[in-house]
Amino acid sequence: MTLRRKLINFDKKFEELRLTLDSIFCFSTVDAHRISGMNMYQLVYDMCNAIPRPFTDRLFAGIAEYIDKHTTAVCERILIHDDIVTAYAHEFERFELAAGEVSRGCDYLNRLISQASMGSGIDRRPTVVDGKYRKQDVQALALSLWKSNILFTIRDRYQNRLFYQVFEMIRRDRDGNEASYSTIKTVVTSLVQANAFTDQPLQLYIEEFERPYLVHTKRYFEAEAAREMASGNIGIFMTRAMDRLQQEILRNNRYCHSTSHRRVVKEFEAQYITAYQERIVEQFRNMLLEERFKDCTLAYNLLSRIPDGLKYILSIYEEYVARLGKDILAKLGHSVPKIPKAYVDQLLNLHIKYYSVNSQVFSSDPLFTAAVDKAFRTIVNDTQTNPSANGPETLARYCDMMMRKNAGKKDISTVPSALDNTTSTTTSTSGSSNSKKKVNLRRPDTEDFMDPEEKLLKMITLFKYVEDKDVFQKFYSRMLAKRLIYSTSSSEELEMNMINRLKEICGVEYTSKLNKMFTDMSLSNDLNNSFRDYLRQNSSKLNVGFDIQVLTAGAWPLNQKDDGKATEANKIHIPAELEKSVSHFESFYGEHHSGRKLLWQWNLARGELRLTYLDRPYEIQMGLFQMVLLLLFNTQTTLSVSEMSQQSGLAELDTLRSIKPLVDLKLLEASDRNYNSNTHLSLNMAFSSKRTKIKVAAAAQTEQQESQTARKAVDEDRRMYLQAAIVRIMKSRKALTHVQLVQEIIDQTRSRFSPSVILIKKCIEQLIEKQFIAREERDTYTYVA
Repeated sequence: MTLRRKLINFDKKFEELRLTLDSIFCFSTVDAHRISGMNMYQLVYDMCNAIPRPFTDRLFAGIAEYIDKHTTAVCERILIHDDIVTAYAHEFERFELAAGEVSRGCDYLNRLISQASMGSGIDRRPTVVDGKYRKQDVQALALSLWKSNILFTIRDRYQNRLFYQVFEMIRRDRDGNEASYSTIKTVVTSLVQANAFTDQPLQLYIEEFERPYLVHTKRYFEAEAAREMASGNIGIFMTRAMDRLQQEILRNNRYCHSTSHRRVVKEFEAQYITAYQERIVEQFRNMLLEERFKDCTLAYNLLSRIPDGLKYILSIYEEYVARLGKDILAKLGHSVPKIPKAYVDQLLNLHIKYYSVNSQVFSSDPLFTAAVDKAFRTIVNDTQTNPSANGPETLARYCDMMMRKNAGKKDISTVPSALDNTTSTTTSTSGSSNSKKKVNLRRPDTEDFMDPEEKLLKMITLFKYVEDKDVFQKFYSRMLAKRLIYSTSSSEELEMNMINRLKEICGVEYTSKLNKMFTDMSLSNDLNNSFRDYLRQNSSKLNVGFDIQVLTAGAWPLNQKDDGKATEANKIHIPAELEKSVSHFESFYGEHHSGRKLLWQWNLARGELRLTYLDRPYEIQMGLFQMVLLLLFNTQTTLSVSEMSQQSGLAELDTLRSIKPLVDLKLLEASDRNYNSNTHLSLNMAFSSKRTKIKVAAAAQTEQQESQTARKAVDEDRRMYLQAAIVRIMKSRKALTHVQLVQEIIDQTRSRFSPSVILIKKCIEQLIEKQFIAREERDTYTYVA
């Protein structure tokens, strides 16, 4: 190859180039020697650098005219075939390869054209040659002529037979017949390539293929979906829709440009899903009722593809799960407080089932998980379906059941004669005190074989849905107090794990009193050891075993005024056997803790009596009230209820409550079963039992009474909590409108409970009366300093 400029005969040189172009475009094997990149490059270079004047424009015009004639001939060859699509695809593949080869051979010409087009002013060259061909890259020229001489000719003069056949082939493909994927792909791709060198390379593809393709897609699937729905089986319809969707996605990948994929699928979704969304939603409830989870998955997969498609089935799903939970509550009836395990187990089974459904049916979609959570929040906080199945209270009772020793075991009772050991409890402004002897009787229970940590986790799952967590806290703290005082807790580690779980969910303040209870129990052990040392140092000896628990009044819920047995109506007469022990402890405590006041909680005290008047000795564990009443029979054989009440100092109602378990156990004999003040009682001298150690059932409140007592305490706590919150908010904000204040109160108390607007208003009025805040004009409150 030589780069020297020389004088040439253009016609002769171009004839050589034309023969080379013939060989390339016609894929001739006869003149294959002419197809040489270097020879072609030399020819182009010589004509572009000829002297005295370059033939650049004539060369470009000659090449353009050649390709113009060639593409016209190709169009005629294509149109003689019945199968235009196959002929077109074949010709385009050959033409594209040839155009690329020619463009590479004309690289020098391409660079000159590019430089001329980038010039400005006097240096800028004309962009059109012979008034017909725009000067451009040779490959761009070839594709432009293909577009105008073949694509547009077939479209404008021959009823667009090419794409008519393309869409017909795609229709047959959708009908399940064989189709040449590569042929259709070549035709569609040619639209992009023919316009590749323009400012809008996809415009031709969009106009000639995408838009009509979307129209054909709409018509085809609109008709098919209507036929499928007419069959009446929604399951078959959804199965068909999913199959067709997958087929259409695959078809898109085969035929369409990537920019069309979403548009075509969206059109399919509009005809097969959006158009029948209402029908699918209508059947979704039946799918759930009949547990046709495969159909549920189909419904989910289809509706999740369209905007707001899941909105209605999410609502149905939430309502359905909530309905199942409420049905469980209704069937449990009034047995829930006594058998909280059934409540927890059945709701947990429901929870596990539908969390599993979320995973397996709804692909662990967070929206469906949230729907189950909302449903369970409705179930656990429902108080209308079954008032006995109150969520916070029932969960607290379940915790009590699984934390206690001998859970589910019935108490057994009997009666004594001579005092051996006793127990008492006191409360001080800083504490309270209690004493008892532990009786380690234990019977295996089915719950014992379950890991305690598993029980804890089971309850926590439902506890997270509780809105009135203060109600749970009140019941839980009362039951925890009894477990600690009477040593019925199965494991301190389990108790602390539970408290730590509650602290993680509700915060430190929520469990502060619970932690204080354990601190008091530990300090009480140390206090008992110090008391024994005190007795030894003073050479004092008690005639009974004596243990004390000093409990902080503000932390323990069992010493409140609303506790039926912790009432000032009981001016109990302490038995002589106990007076010395109580007196010594009061002296000891006063010396070590001056300024503190002990308030004895006799209703919580327990102890043991030894019966020595029968054929064999018995040891009976019972409450202090029962013990005081039985000790009266050390000096008398028969007493009336009124006499027992008078001599013991107990209120008559508490006397009646306390003697009933003793009569039921046959330790005492009653003159009649209709207990009243004139009923006479005496020792049963023929009492007999297989056991020598017996526990008498406590004269406890009924569960309904306990529940009412706890709820009164909750209401009072809420009132005080709200008033404190209002003062705190107003002190910070100084002035707020009524709406703003109510909203801030709700926001601050949400983690603890959901206050009613009526209660908030009542607390605001009380604070106005107390002059903590003042009401101004326009419904505005101000803080009073």
